[in-house]
Amino acid sequence: MRTDLKKSKNNAGTPTPKKANAIAALVDDIVSWPSVDEDGVTLIGNFAFKPGTSFFRIYMTAPTQAATYESSGNPDGKGAMNKYIGEHPGTTKEAISFIKKHMGEGFIIIYGGCGGEEEMRVMGSECHPLVLSAAGKDDKDGNINTLTFEQEMINRDFIKFYNGDVSFAEPKVVANENVTLAKTDGPSYQLPTAAVTADVKFTASDFDHGQIVTIIGGGGAAPYVMKNSPTGTIPVLLKEASNWIALKDSVINLKVVKAEKTYLVEASRK
Repeated sequence: MRTDLKKSKNNAGTPTPKKANAIAALVDDIVSWPSVDEDGVTLIGNFAFKPGTSFFRIYMTAPTQAATYESSGNPDGKGAMNKYIGEHPGTTKEAISFIKKHMGEGFIIIYGGCGGEEEMRVMGSECHPLVLSAAGKDDKDGNINTLTFEQEMINRDFIKFYNGDVSFAEPKVVANENVTLAKTDGPSYQLPTAAVTADVKFTASDFDHGQIVTIIGGGGAAPYVMKNSPTGTIPVLLKEASNWIALKDSVINLKVVKAEKTYLVEASRK
């Protein structure tokens, strides 16, 4: 059955609010990406980063920010390219250093999601990042740097929608196979390197229904294992009851489901 494209809501055509600090990440810093849902545009799970890296902020004057895409290509190769552009004020040492350091590097940009009323939008992907270029002027009309983040190849990425975590801190490092999930620690947890294998168990959680927590493997000679465990303090339900082995930088995303008790249900794994 085909799906109608209906009017979404009143005033859906009004501009998406832009925060002055756009959220960015370098593609090279990301070790695991959220999975893409069957609709092709919804991201499931959280981004996981290399140690010492995370999302960061790029200040761009809010009204100057623009997120655009345009389709093109020959009849056998139709696609689109995403572009995000904004102005950073002032020829400061910090601004010029940032441009020099990151010119030509691949980014993702996250925008929207103001007030928690809508999902955040993501431009850029692992295979088709947004690449930074810049232009500047310092004249009678102003002193600005125009930052342009644009994909370089026609692709089928389009804009993605994300309601996962945007954290500027590293994942919570846990001491052993017993994991306590706490909102104050954030939704991402790094397991340690293991010399003796053990089963990952969850001892407590205060996360809300529908939230997703991310567990990152620590590897080692005998990595920890997460098993399908429908009983226990916090039951874990894995797809097809298939074990997840906590190899270094492997990732599993678990959705919090609250019924008569709290369950953790696999959303995706990498």
